[in-house]
Amino acid sequence: MKKLVSLLLVAVLVFSFAACTENEDIKETTASLQTEPSDTKTDTDAAEKETTVIAESVIKDENMKFKPIEDINDATSVKELIKSWATNGGDKLHSRNVINILLIGEDYVDGSSRSDAAILVSIDKKNHKITLTSFLRDSYTYMNINGQDRYDKTNHSYAWGGAEKLKEVISDNYKIIIDHYAILDFEGFVSIIDTLGGVNVEVTQAESEYISNTSSYRVPSGKSVKLNGEEALYFARIRKLDGEAQRTERQRRLLTACLKGLNGSTVDELEAVLKALYPYVETDYTELQLAALGTQALTGKWFEFDVISSTAPSEENRMGFNSYKTHTGNLSVWIVDYIKAARELQLSIYGETNIILSEGKRNTAIDLAKSE
Repeated sequence: MKKLVSLLLVAVLVFSFAACTENEDIKETTASLQTEPSDTKTDTDAAEKETTVIAESVIKDENMKFKPIEDINDATSVKELIKSWATNGGDKLHSRNVINILLIGEDYVDGSSRSDAAILVSIDKKNHKITLTSFLRDSYTYMNINGQDRYDKTNHSYAWGGAEKLKEVISDNYKIIIDHYAILDFEGFVSIIDTLGGVNVEVTQAESEYISNTSSYRVPSGKSVKLNGEEALYFARIRKLDGEAQRTERQRRLLTACLKGLNGSTVDELEAVLKALYPYVETDYTELQLAALGTQALTGKWFEFDVISSTAPSEENRMGFNSYKTHTGNLSVWIVDYIKAARELQLSIYGETNIILSEGKRNTAIDLAKSE
């Protein structure tokens, strides 16, 4: 069974809205966290952490100065370069005004699970924008698995270490802090769309013809085509029409359309979506954190934010290599200039970067791969 995640932000936010409505007054919850006695220091620490999450609904002025990270120009191999970059210990950008949620979809192959989709949702409360970043799963990367160095596709880190390992690998490569993750079963994807009454999304002529030629669905082309759950799932999982980058763009297109569709929804409508998707969602958010997230989303009108969509690495920061040697065999992968790609992502999310590129000719991982 395959799992997909292109609407997981909706799952997280809707879940949080419902959690919020179940608390008659979120202020009372906050107050109890601050005043109720705890039996242990652990309880106190947990309460303080939860209270902080709620308090962070307030926009903060903050110092975005981080220790600079220098370029790497002296590596002699791809492996040496990408390991040096991932393990350099440089400051990773973060902001109390930005929430980074990694949305993960699973793909079960031969009994093991891999991340079929990984989309970072960056909610910028100060600048009123949501940045959706799809990470290409075939990116060749360094990872440490149980003390062993491995060089393989990014999505294999999920198979070997789960969501936390995937978070770690992406964070190490792109030098950003990822706050939380969420996972959605593909059946939940279908359930969300159907509960919403469908979703209106742009469908190209090529996509329409591909769906008609490869399935029993008949989906017309157009700027605003209404898809039901099954049709939306098939649309998001198109693989052979073009490439990985285009597939991730379709997922972000659906997610953006669904966010727009939820704008103006009532609490009752959102609760209906919650009941439909609840069995399919897995997240490291606690119930109270979700309630706090819902409060922020409602008061901050997140569904009205501008939505920006991108792929990491971008086309100029990657090159495809066929039959490239990895830990699991010779595979088709993207060799990535992670240093430039990380700088690009930091600027996209925060408008700031602490990565300093070398002047003149840079000796990138792509250059090294070409010379191997």
